[in-house]
Amino acid sequence: MTYEVKKLAVILLIKKDGKYLFVKRAHTGKCDGYYMLPGGHVDEGEPVLSACSRELKEELDIDIKSEDLVFRLAEPTQTHTHFFFEVLHYEGEIKNNEPQKHEDVAFLSLDDAQIHPVTVNEIKAIEKGITFFESNQLNF
Repeated sequence: MTYEVKKLAVILLIKKDGKYLFVKRAHTGKCDGYYMLPGGHVDEGEPVLSACSRELKEELDIDIKSEDLVFRLAEPTQTHTHFFFEVLHYEGEIKNNEPQKHEDVAFLSLDDAQIHPVTVNEIKAIEKGITFFESNQLNF
């Protein structure tokens, strides 16, 4: 499959007690009603690690440093390349800082039916140590 990469996106994993932190999409017209991992687009000219910090501050009101991030997965799609990073440490208290985009923030186990199925596959790939795959190639 041929890809025309138009945008870069960062997606962030925060794990606690065997569960991952998700935001429940709402009011956006894209994946509304599903829990997704926090993250977003990398702005033009913005370093990828800076985008991670910015997105977590915007969405969850928490602060991270570059050394708190570990690269886990790259996933090119037809329109984006997603870079997944695990957050090892953060400062602040997690809150829904974008109620216009998210109706909930919660730590959930992967068997929760409200998590988007593509997101579940991406996390399972990461848990298996896979660091690169093309979108929709894996189905766990």
